Amino acid sequence: MKINDFSVPRRMSKSAFVIFFVKALRSYASVFLLLGIAKIFDLSNEGSIMEYIMMILSFMAGFLAISLVTAFLNFYFKKYYVEDGNLIFIHGVVQHERTSIPLHKIQSLRTKSGFIYRMLDMKGVSFDTLASKTEEIELILDDDDWDALLSRVETQEMHEAEAAEQEVTANGKVVKLEVSNVNLIRGALCQNHLKGMAVLFGILATLYNQITSVNDKAAEYFIDYVDTHTASSAFSISAVLTVIVILYVVILILWTGKVFLQYFNMDIQMSEKQLFFESGLVSRNSCRFSFDKVCTLYVKRNIIENWLGCCTIMVRQALNATDEKRGADVKIYGSSHDRDFLNWWLGKDYISSPTVISARSGYGLFAYAIRFDILISFSAIITLCYYGQYFWLFVPIVYMLISLVKGLLAVRRSHITLKEDYMEISNGMFTEVYNYVKYGNVEVVRMVSTPFTPYYHRVKLVISTNGTSFTIRSLKEQEAKNIYELLLLNSQNN
Repeated sequence: MKINDFSVPRRMSKSAFVIFFVKALRSYASVFLLLGIAKIFDLSNEGSIMEYIMMILSFMAGFLAISLVTAFLNFYFKKYYVEDGNLIFIHGVVQHERTSIPLHKIQSLRTKSGFIYRMLDMKGVSFDTLASKTEEIELILDDDDWDALLSRVETQEMHEAEAAEQEVTANGKVVKLEVSNVNLIRGALCQNHLKGMAVLFGILATLYNQITSVNDKAAEYFIDYVDTHTASSAFSISAVLTVIVILYVVILILWTGKVFLQYFNMDIQMSEKQLFFESGLVSRNSCRFSFDKVCTLYVKRNIIENWLGCCTIMVRQALNATDEKRGADVKIYGSSHDRDFLNWWLGKDYISSPTVISARSGYGLFAYAIRFDILISFSAIITLCYYGQYFWLFVPIVYMLISLVKGLLAVRRSHITLKEDYMEISNGMFTEVYNYVKYGNVEVVRMVSTPFTPYYHRVKLVISTNGTSFTIRSLKEQEAKNIYELLLLNSQNN
């Protein structure tokens, strides 16, 4: 059998076994570490140092043995081959399963090349279709097998969409979009980092629980220490502001580092029927998916992005089982390529598409947007007044004023427009968000009445695709009804 002949069932190369072994080590590491720590610190079991060393060695031997067995089972009982235009996986230990995917139905090809993968010149490859209800099966292939298998996929689907390197656009070339690392960092800094505060506080709370759960004396010592230093030093406004600034900078650095690691040296190639993305500093991940898998194009501009002339673009895909588990949306930070993506997906004449009907949200959305903020503000004011902390009343008052501005902006920016060829849904508060949806991707349309509908004749409209869902609140009842009927008609005709 030739090395790149996929006509008969074959296992992955032996290097794939090493990667399976490393994955098994990583998956079992936390369990064995916790068991080992619990055993070492078991005060009821006193032993010599030699006994502890033997116990640790036995744990390590068990850890390695289980990882080796897991890696062997994953490697030995997975085979793949190509037959009659279908990519066929054979997998399972107790129960053998055969998964067949028509090559021309493959909607996405994902690859990842982490540190271990690159050391062994291997790629992790995942295939999926829109109809897939189970998680993807990853093939770990060397470069020769990957190129040969990709060539088989491209040959099979040539009549629909060739691969990005071989396809041609109307101008005869693949369009390559540049997103420099400088723009990437600039785009990352434009995002809302305050949400990361919740993550940081969650980490600190977990750390506190771990420290105080060791024993009662540790908890008492920690509490006494805090009480002593709190009593000896008063927290001034400047000290509080300094702590907030430091925390914000920490979140900013962590967030920017995460984006830089994930999207470093992003390569975007756009052909007539496919998109290709590749990015990553330590681990290079790629995604090649078809034109038909895109269900929504998302374009966001906040105040800073408007000022810098850039935006955040998200290519939102139709979800299969794997996508729902880990997410598959491609994000492009610091870009100004929104027109390029819209031209590619909606057509170059999308701007001139005439408006059929448009509707805006009313002030019912204002009340909905600020409902929790007002409750929090009044609760804080009552609490501060009860304890006589009148000086700090400016905090909930300022928070409430910001909330009022947020509600007004939400009303101003919430609308839905039905063009002849596509639909535009706008929302956002301190940011401008535009979602572009094709009528053929609409799967569910619901018009929902509220308890206030009989009095104000306002309803909400819920529109769902196979990967996204949108709720437009406080629309005029008759306008929402007209949009509802048009959406049903257009989705049937597409």
